[in-house]
Amino acid sequence: MSRLLAARCLTDFDSSVSGVRAVSRALRGREFGALGLLPSSRLLADALAGLPEPVRLRLFVATGWQQGAPERLVRRLRAADLDEWVTSQYGAGPYPAMLVGAASGAAVHLCAALGAPFLPQTLLVGVRQSSVDIDEPRSAMAAFDRLGHHLVTANPDLQLHHMHDPNQDRPMLDRFGYFRFKRRRLGPVLERFCRQRLRPGGSIFVLDCRLRWPSTTLDDQRFFQFGALGGIPAEEYHDGSERISRFLAEQGATVRRWDPPPPDREAPEAEWGFEPALMDDVNLLAQRYGFRVRRVVVDHPEELSPPVADLFRDWYRRRGIPSDRLLVESYNQTEPLWALRLGAVPFWLHFTVTSAIERARHYLDTRGDPAEILVNLFSNGLCSLGQVPLDEWRALAARATRHGALVGVAEDAYPTDIGSTVRYAAALARHGPRHPLPPPLPLSIVDDFLPEER
Repeated sequence: MSRLLAARCLTDFDSSVSGVRAVSRALRGREFGALGLLPSSRLLADALAGLPEPVRLRLFVATGWQQGAPERLVRRLRAADLDEWVTSQYGAGPYPAMLVGAASGAAVHLCAALGAPFLPQTLLVGVRQSSVDIDEPRSAMAAFDRLGHHLVTANPDLQLHHMHDPNQDRPMLDRFGYFRFKRRRLGPVLERFCRQRLRPGGSIFVLDCRLRWPSTTLDDQRFFQFGALGGIPAEEYHDGSERISRFLAEQGATVRRWDPPPPDREAPEAEWGFEPALMDDVNLLAQRYGFRVRRVVVDHPEELSPPVADLFRDWYRRRGIPSDRLLVESYNQTEPLWALRLGAVPFWLHFTVTSAIERARHYLDTRGDPAEILVNLFSNGLCSLGQVPLDEWRALAARATRHGALVGVAEDAYPTDIGSTVRYAAALARHGPRHPLPPPLPLSIVDDFLPEER
């Protein structure tokens, strides 16, 4: 029953939840499809994209309500419930490695290549709500205070980051509160999983993302984070700007700047940052059972994307297949199985914002333009600040020397393409040539490509 409670409370579109499903399905030789929940369907996705825009916007809001769990269920949630759900996604093993820690689409591809489970430190639980004004962050913080206090009291191994981003998450926030739980201790379920399913002498990769965000301390285990990594910097969320005033006016808000509670510390970023307290348990487990720990330190979740792309290029060359097809993915729309089948070099971006496309451009500038570039774009339901227009993404794809295109994107509906997650795998499946799935990537060649330990 604990797994069923966690499954009801966890949010399907979360980067970590979708990452677990993408990796676990790839390890079983299955595509990710529609977030691992449904088969990919171009017909369904196109039907959704063909709806009038106001209807699509209402569907995004309705998705927030559906993805959120009632408070009465969330109150019952325990850390072991979340861990049971994660570990139940994987087979018996034994596995040559596991990756623990921060979320990253590049890590999803790395795990799939290694044949290694992804055990995320952070998981998103959505709490249904219908009374909080999106643009009143102080009210949002207060509305969930009692529930948050109850949850951390009942779960001493967890840290709770209540995240509130009225820019990028606006459609969801209308009916949905973001509770991101970070594990401070491994706990008995994850310890048992590693002990029983990791090969003797196997490797535990720890993805340590040092990204921090100005946050308000609620107590020793709880933080309120206003804003999130993406289109605008933390300071702008708090200080306001002309473009925020225009954005709020366009959204029909009653305010022209936000008034969040003052931050008092730099905490690990709610979705992407790593809480370092977890390292003590990982090191102790490794010492006790003879596992190897490889800490991978990055300052930004996308920082792992270039080395993983380089690793795949080298791997493809070693296997004697072309390495000149680049697959640019965004947020939760990763397809590790199709990347391997198509011989595509994965390059993951955390969101469709200016800093992300600049990272992709820099990769091409330093590595050279490949023969083919396929670009996929996640739709978040509105034109949020910092979002890159379609023309710039088309121009990125056009840098290919032979063929470049947006793939799985309903261009007339973007960024309110409610069916984008349903379309993506089906769109990739129309490409070729295809290659047989390889045996797992040897651990011996991975260290040469990953960032050095700090």
